[in-house]
Amino acid sequence: MTEQGSAPTVVLVHGAWHQPWHWHEVVGRLTAGGRAVDLVDLPSCGPDRGDLYDDSAAIRAVLDRHTDVVLVAHSYGGIPATDASAGHPAVRRLVYLSAYMADVGESLGGFEPPASEPNIHPETDLEMVDERTMVMKPDRAPDVLFHDCPDVGAAVDHLRGMNPAVLGQSPESIGWQGIPSTYVVTTDDRATAVSVQRQLSQRADSVAEIPSGHSSFLARPDDVSRIIEDAVATSYR
Repeated sequence: MTEQGSAPTVVLVHGAWHQPWHWHEVVGRLTAGGRAVDLVDLPSCGPDRGDLYDDSAAIRAVLDRHTDVVLVAHSYGGIPATDASAGHPAVRRLVYLSAYMADVGESLGGFEPPASEPNIHPETDLEMVDERTMVMKPDRAPDVLFHDCPDVGAAVDHLRGMNPAVLGQSPESIGWQGIPSTYVVTTDDRATAVSVQRQLSQRADSVAEIPSGHSSFLARPDDVSRIIEDAVATSYR
């Protein structure tokens, strides 16, 4: 956690298979500008292999440390962020970065884009190590997650296995129904289909676009940081 600068604090939630390290380029830019930043480490990607509701609890625990937050979630992280933020008094705005802005009854595995559209394909991109560990295949991650990123090797090396249970779990509460939100579409995404992103973005109060693949926090950290700071500014208008 970096506690400096003025409120609100930006809380960052990583996506499936990732970890807080993947935010480092954005963290550096935000803190250089005096912004306070805190990061969530999702239990579903940790050694205990928690589920979506453990992830939601971990996010709430971080939110509880603050009184004024803009909550930013990437990809799968949007689902537990949606659940955790509902009714939380600290959250001023939600930012969904190519994220699953799910509703009650919707799950990560339930969003089916056209077969011809770039998206994660479980049969070719994912592998089960054991019943509680699903991984992105190392030979597929560079193309699917990091094709436009610098230092692809480091990005792949920091990926982790995760609990496959989250694929079928849905949020129990919906933060974006009561909290203003921004959706960020990444238009060259090969992991979360752009058509799915555009569909979900209709639920948000505002929409931005980045000409980036799935990992825009590494490929376009200046753009991501600017959008986050814009979201902060909007929260105070």
